[in-house]
Amino acid sequence: MDELTALVKQTCQHPRGSIERQKGLHEIIWRIQQSGKLFRGTGVPDAEEALQKTWLYFCLNLCEATTSEEPYNSSQGSVITWLNAYLRYRLKDIVVPDQKIIHYSSDENGEEVDPTDLIPARPEPPPILEEIQEWLKKEAHTLRRIYVTNRPDINCLVLIERRLPPETSWKDLSQEFGVSIATLSGFYQRHCFPRLLNFGISQGYIDHEYELPK
Repeated sequence: MDELTALVKQTCQHPRGSIERQKGLHEIIWRIQQSGKLFRGTGVPDAEEALQKTWLYFCLNLCEATTSEEPYNSSQGSVITWLNAYLRYRLKDIVVPDQKIIHYSSDENGEEVDPTDLIPARPEPPPILEEIQEWLKKEAHTLRRIYVTNRPDINCLVLIERRLPPETSWKDLSQEFGVSIATLSGFYQRHCFPRLLNFGISQGYIDHEYELPK
């Protein structure tokens, strides 16, 4: 068992929301970032959004199956391979067809690895979506008031709803609203997605002192 896998096992022994769990998550994230083995998306306006979603997925599913059928399983590959597989799906969701944006990571022997060959098909829409939908109903009035300048029809309620699984691509939203992908995704990242994360914090899925990496 390598050091990172051992750290994951040790971290998951602590209760969700505990200081010990929080410290372990910080340490794991730091080591993953230092490894330089996470995929990078180039030429994609909202690649940062895909990374944010990946870290959220990491927090919710590393130890418990919160938004997937099963939590991370070290017997199926390293935690970095597991994260890269999810991140690759998120990048593929937003990339223009046939545009190559993925930089593959390497295994211990220096060979390029496509982690999607090592895991099952992408999970079904998570149960947490039901809670998010209820939250959207309650906060609809507030979220509608947060919109792109001079475009009240492009607001946080609409964008969050359209970006939940099954997600509407930024390309399709851009064509529908007549606004550039960069404008839509930039507004979403600055004003809408942080509110969705705060909901996750308020529900206890993420410790309130935990800050997602940027």
